[in-house]
Amino acid sequence: MSKFLKIAALSLALILTSALVAQAGKPRLRYGLQWGYSAKVASAGQYTYRTSMGYRVSDDNPLYADYYTNAFVSADLGLEFLNWFALTARFGYKGIAKDYRVMPAELQLAVFPKGYENSGLFGFASGGMALYDLSLDDGATLFSAGVGLRRNLSRKISLDGFLKAGYTVCSPLPVDQYEGKIPRESVVYSRAQHISVDLGLALYF
Repeated sequence: MSKFLKIAALSLALILTSALVAQAGKPRLRYGLQWGYSAKVASAGQYTYRTSMGYRVSDDNPLYADYYTNAFVSADLGLEFLNWFALTARFGYKGIAKDYRVMPAELQLAVFPKGYENSGLFGFASGGMALYDLSLDDGATLFSAGVGLRRNLSRKISLDGFLKAGYTVCSPLPVDQYEGKIPRESVVYSRAQHISVDLGLALYF
């Protein structure tokens, strides 16, 4: 690369960096609540366990339609920056399947094409881990992505409505028709996958 092109590229990079810094201003710390309705629409699962009699039981259920309704609620703490982005840490309580509820800790990145201080559409994606019965034995992992609509009620208060698709992978204890729920030490392998569609609201201050 010629000396002229190097100088031009460096100058352009400096101009873009200066523009971003000028546009960023001071990042804004936000906190709020999120709540809504969650519909599980499909599930899949595989497991192998040892019974008290010493023999193994295995089953493999491919993805199938599986509808069940749940709810979720969370406390959010986020940082809005560069006028377009928001990074949010989320801690809450969420129903995944029947009699299966977890306490997720997630990190979400949202993009606001019109700027986070303006009302309008935004897109987001998130991921994290979850506790079941206050234990890490289950190893639940959550991923989601969706779109939302922000309505700024004032400079510091906003109301977001959103629709998202969620994917959860967990390791629940299998249930034997004769012995009931299998203890963790007797489980050789357990993996369940759930797909959900969530509809909710978030109020930020």
